[in-house]
Amino acid sequence: MMNWWLFKEQKKPERSEFPVLATVIIALFVLIISVAVRAVTWPGDKHVDEYFFTQSVVFPLLVLLCVVFLFLIPVSTRKHYEETRVAIAKEREEQLKQYARRHLIIAGWATLTPLDEPALNMLKLEGEFPLAPKTPIKIPREYDFEFTQTELLLNRLLAPLAEKLKTPHYRNFDSTLWVRGGDESCCDDLRRTFERLGLASNKIEYLQDCPDYSLVTNWIDSSTNYVTNRLLVIVDMHDEGSESKSMENASAFWLTNIYGKTEGEKPMYLYRPITDVTDVETVIPVYLYIAPVSSPKTLWYTALSKVEKYPLMQILDDRKLVASRLDVETSFGGKTAGYRWLVLALAADAVKYSQGDQLVAASDNNKLGLAAVSSRLTTAPSSSWYVDYMYPWQYGGLFGMFLSGSLFVGICGFGKPEAMANVSGWSVLFWALFPLTLFLSMGIMATWHAGNEAYRDMWGLDE
Repeated sequence: MMNWWLFKEQKKPERSEFPVLATVIIALFVLIISVAVRAVTWPGDKHVDEYFFTQSVVFPLLVLLCVVFLFLIPVSTRKHYEETRVAIAKEREEQLKQYARRHLIIAGWATLTPLDEPALNMLKLEGEFPLAPKTPIKIPREYDFEFTQTELLLNRLLAPLAEKLKTPHYRNFDSTLWVRGGDESCCDDLRRTFERLGLASNKIEYLQDCPDYSLVTNWIDSSTNYVTNRLLVIVDMHDEGSESKSMENASAFWLTNIYGKTEGEKPMYLYRPITDVTDVETVIPVYLYIAPVSSPKTLWYTALSKVEKYPLMQILDDRKLVASRLDVETSFGGKTAGYRWLVLALAADAVKYSQGDQLVAASDNNKLGLAAVSSRLTTAPSSSWYVDYMYPWQYGGLFGMFLSGSLFVGICGFGKPEAMANVSGWSVLFWALFPLTLFLSMGIMATWHAGNEAYRDMWGLDE
């Protein structure tokens, strides 16, 4: 699991322009002096031949190029260090963007509340904005002596999804169930409901505690190499004779990584949630910068403590994001575990009603979870962060090559012919390859050291 952090923005290395004009002027100046000196010292009784030009033009130019490339080795070493730091930061950013954009598809969902259209009401598209004191707290019961109350409620909740779950590519699925105050026997209720609706689940897992959004994260991770078809059922009901200040609710989500689109239906992408956030001011800006969705319109939230809610709102204000923020507790009453999934269903409804991308936030034990829902599939940018520049090993190789050339031209141009006749081919080969090999190796070492130093400084690695 990746942590939600980025390197600090790296200073972009200054573009170093090679001083071509200055180098050409210096080269001309050196050549003029060299030719002048050689002309003065050239024997008067000797005709000007190739040795004159070799000694006065070719050799000085080779030496000058050696000096230039020798100077550029440390310059390119520093450049490589800076560019490597930028590349490390960009690579981390792209990896996190790809990580954040992994998703499951909400292929179907259903809610059961005392209100008919809670999402439309809260968005003020239809009806009145619900207020907690006026909101009906309990879902009307049905009574049938052949079925338990949980079974009757599950049947009402899942009936709208039954036809979708019967389609061929959705038939094999696993179910996860949580019922407030329930136990393992609720799995039997769900199993009988499936039989009644003509469905069959591979296995049914009962959770003792209401899950948070990390459950979705685990399913996303497990969907990398496998087909994922999962039904999540959350039932948050009161005991029939008990009183509560929270609103009863039940939600069901059909989550998959193989979506079979039906006509007129929008795909609903649930991007990887960010979970277990204890430092809102540090982590949330990173999440918003990574932007699984670029312009969310509404934030649905529940159970946020003051140290989570106000920093989150301030961060959103600073970035001028998510102007509409809906606290479900204001509408439905005191917080309850099921609200964290109810807000997800309401956000999906909002996307379905063309209200743009949505964010949901919920907290459990002072650990914030945040998720994004959208009908648009966003992908991480694949732009390259590499810059085309000369590496130290290239300048080292060029320096070695021109140094070899300088030695060869110097020996041939200034050496006595009778002495040159006694030079072996192995000696020539050695002096031709030794400087090239030596300084190419030094350039490779400088390249490796600068890159390694950049990684050590960025990641804080010990030697």
